[in-house]
Amino acid sequence: MHTRVQFPSIKPCAMVFGLLLACLTLTILSPDTAVADELRILHNQYSGALIQPGDGDGQVLRRFEVQTFDTTTFCFFHLSDDLRQGCPWPDSFGLTGPATAAGILQPHLLYPYDGTPWFLTLPPLKVALPTEIQAGHSWSQNGWQLTATETKNTDDGTLWLLEAREPRGRRQSLQVDAASGILVKAEADIFMGQGDQFLMTLARTANTPLPSNLAQSVDQTRTELQQLQAKLGRRPDAQLAELSQRQVEDSVAAIDKLAQLSAGTPLERLVRQIRTDVEIQKKRLESAAGRAASLMSSAAPGFSLNLVSGGTLASDSLKGKTVILHFWDYKDAPLTEPYGQTGYLEFLFNKRRDQNLQVVGISTNADLQTTENSARGRRAARKIAEFMNLSYPIGYDDGSLLKAYGDPRESRGQLPLWIVIGADGKVKHYHPGYYEIDAARGLKELEAVLSETTGN
Repeated sequence: MHTRVQFPSIKPCAMVFGLLLACLTLTILSPDTAVADELRILHNQYSGALIQPGDGDGQVLRRFEVQTFDTTTFCFFHLSDDLRQGCPWPDSFGLTGPATAAGILQPHLLYPYDGTPWFLTLPPLKVALPTEIQAGHSWSQNGWQLTATETKNTDDGTLWLLEAREPRGRRQSLQVDAASGILVKAEADIFMGQGDQFLMTLARTANTPLPSNLAQSVDQTRTELQQLQAKLGRRPDAQLAELSQRQVEDSVAAIDKLAQLSAGTPLERLVRQIRTDVEIQKKRLESAAGRAASLMSSAAPGFSLNLVSGGTLASDSLKGKTVILHFWDYKDAPLTEPYGQTGYLEFLFNKRRDQNLQVVGISTNADLQTTENSARGRRAARKIAEFMNLSYPIGYDDGSLLKAYGDPRESRGQLPLWIVIGADGKVKHYHPGYYEIDAARGLKELEAVLSETTGN
């Protein structure tokens, strides 16, 4: 007799089976999914030069470097210019490329030529190539007319050679990657002064895909840099490296996080430069604050100024008035920032003219300190007064009044210098450098000082 052995029946649960299947599916697909979601950044590095044509290869006036971080959604740039006279760090980075909105700051050098700082825009670092591009095809990008001439096979792959022209006659020769539109090499016409022609060259020296962890760090640093840039609120055509008290404070608040995020990335050097500059600017502000503290409530130095319109103006004639002294070069050419602040000063003067306020412009133009050039200096001041519709008097002396108050340029600061003298003849305010402008209220910080001084 055989004994029949019964094994327990196996009845798998449909839900459990489904979960197991889902887990297996995720296990198989997750690596591919991670790759699909992974941030891919191509790091492009460039070497550039600004050249004055002449014998042989000409004279190199400025060397600079550029790097871009290119993805499918953005192209972020950083330009390393001359630390003392070049593009200030707040303006040396940002988004670029054909999809960048109009008015967004683009890569540029700042170069002083004949005493004038020139804003020199770089050739495009990325070009939008038409889908069906052929030799002879033309299209426009950011005000330039681009024409494809031919293709070229190189170690970097296939390149399109493009000729670019703009309405004023400037030309650029571009070599761009045929697949991505990323710039590989460029030569561009540059004009400065009275139509003097120069050459800007730019060549890619390296292009490397960043590892995933480095790409994430670069992207986080980029985001923080752009947020800081937005907080600073500088004009797109800004030329001054000087930051206001608020801007320095915003930079100080951001620097530690930027240093942490950028450590070991290609943006680390930029962040180190920011930290160094912010420390210098803090010392400048501390020096100005110390000078202001020493002047507060002290008797204002007397003066006698030669007016550019003729005649003289003595401090004794202003007794009992609240007086703003504005030390600046008052030159009509070149018109450089912060010349626009004279317009806001004129507005403030007219607004408070009936409140016993007097504004006096004091030109620091070096031409006024020499007999042979004095007429030119007076003419320059009259021209800018006419151009800006300034009604307040502009005068000059031998420089002794500025020295008496303390020339901010002697402690890393810049002109203009603003002095407010109360009706009692005592100094109420000392401010070197420009003011931040409120679009609705103009020189709101200066107006607040006047309100406190006059009670109005």
